[in-house]
Amino acid sequence: MPNDLLERVGKSIGLRLVAIGLITLILMIPLAIIADLVNERSESREETLAKIGQDWSGKQTLLGPVLVVPFSSSEFVRNATGELLKTTQHAFFLPDSLSITGEIEPEIRYRGIYQTILYTADLTISGVFPEADFSRWSIEDDAIRWQEAFLAFGITDMRGVKEEVLLHWSDSSLAFSSGMMEASVLTDAGINAQVDAQQSHEFSFHLKLDGNDELMFIPVGKITTLDVTSMWDSPSFRGAFLPDQRTITEEGFSASWQILDLNRAFSQSWHGRAEELLQESAFGLSLYPPIDQYHKTQRSTRYGFLLIGLTLLAFFLIELRIGLRAHPFQYVLVGLDLCLFFLLLLSLGEHMAFNYAYILSSILTIGLAAFYAGSMYRSLKIGLLTSGVLSILYTLIFMMLQLQDDALLVGSIGLFLLLTLTMYLTRNFVDFST
Repeated sequence: MPNDLLERVGKSIGLRLVAIGLITLILMIPLAIIADLVNERSESREETLAKIGQDWSGKQTLLGPVLVVPFSSSEFVRNATGELLKTTQHAFFLPDSLSITGEIEPEIRYRGIYQTILYTADLTISGVFPEADFSRWSIEDDAIRWQEAFLAFGITDMRGVKEEVLLHWSDSSLAFSSGMMEASVLTDAGINAQVDAQQSHEFSFHLKLDGNDELMFIPVGKITTLDVTSMWDSPSFRGAFLPDQRTITEEGFSASWQILDLNRAFSQSWHGRAEELLQESAFGLSLYPPIDQYHKTQRSTRYGFLLIGLTLLAFFLIELRIGLRAHPFQYVLVGLDLCLFFLLLLSLGEHMAFNYAYILSSILTIGLAAFYAGSMYRSLKIGLLTSGVLSILYTLIFMMLQLQDDALLVGSIGLFLLLTLTMYLTRNFVDFST
């Protein structure tokens, strides 16, 4: 009975097409398992990179410097005992000009087969603070506590600070201390120094900072300029502002920004509460590759159905031309070979560049399928034809993976051409009942 069924399937072109469709759907099961494995390996990589970041230093966002001046509020509040107490509030002042220049030195760290991009930023920060002006708020002079004024500079991860930070405040040299004090309403961690806020001051300090992946800045100057260089050749600029000028070569990159206070959503001074819009204006860069090999492998598995379906269809068309028929089990073996391509791509991609892994996996998969087809149909010509068809399909998928923005266009044109070729080859197959 099973042999009779197979014989009927073999003689009916329509049933053979249905069988090929069912085999293609069944092969989606191992393909889905491989896709889940890609996700699992990607999550394992992210966990490993997070651990490396914990040992080194995390993503860094720099806020400041900000001049903070306490003052006694004219408002009174009643405490638990019924007494009226005078409150202390803080005024925040931003610099008229802020200039940040520096070099970012990347470093690749490995843990097992995984790698991450760490960096050390060597920054020089300078600018000018005007005299702290309370006149706009109608605050009495004797309420201002000038002797408690301090300069605050926010740093996301304090573990990244590599050297003592000395502040040059006009003609004075002051050492920063750890903590943001009352400026912690702006950001949790950072450094501070007691300063004179009753007149205009030029300032500068040098900061050597370790970080992981991302380095962001908040443009607190009325005019903020940032100039950075690095030997890293694939930066990703991000945040609220993109560079005004940038140069990217194989030797590295340089980028510069100029941001005005008019470009931001927060003012140059405020009091009584923290500005909630500071973080929204953050800008900077990431040294992390925009697409890792796990992402590319995951994208390639989405074309698995297309690869398997078109390959089995090509075998079907070859059979119609030469008058031979393969066993359904042989179709399954060819499909499994194509599924193993994605597993090879995943495993090889963890030890070499994605493009090399793709080429090597393609050669192994195409070679095995071509050898099997040539042996199955007892024809070297059929083996070479199989090799050519698969090479076209793998090249099409590779182009779609490389051309992210134009992947849909390339894929649509490629599918149209393949459909046109299929229709041309099947133009004389009219009777599907025999």
